[in-house]
Amino acid sequence: MIYFDQPFLTIHWDADLPGVLMEWKSFAQGEGYRKGLDTGLALLQEKGAKKWLADLRFFGSVLPEDQRWSNEDWFPRALASSLKYMAIVDPQVIFAKWSVERIMQKVESPTLVTQYFCTVSQAKAWLKINN
Repeated sequence: MIYFDQPFLTIHWDADLPGVLMEWKSFAQGEGYRKGLDTGLALLQEKGAKKWLADLRFFGSVLPEDQRWSNEDWFPRALASSLKYMAIVDPQVIFAKWSVERIMQKVESPTLVTQYFCTVSQAKAWLKINN
């Protein structure tokens, strides 16, 4: 079921996981980037879900101020939620991959398990075996 649909991002509730599926379609910055992540987090909390799949294959790089916001604002809230498993499908563009790596290197949590994948099907398979 689709909960958010913009040219840069579609957010789905994937009942098979069960979890949030973020399908990034292009570059996003500032308000759009933040609204997308906040909408996904609200859906995760509404459903009491543990699983998050970030399909970043077509994602753009993240601006430094959005990286800071991710680490200082969004991730603390996400880690305080029910989130336990995060599957990331790697971006195809190296600059986007570096942005994601810079964000994720600063995420410190003994309760969040994160894995990286080349395909959405691999990410879904991994999430399905984790409870």
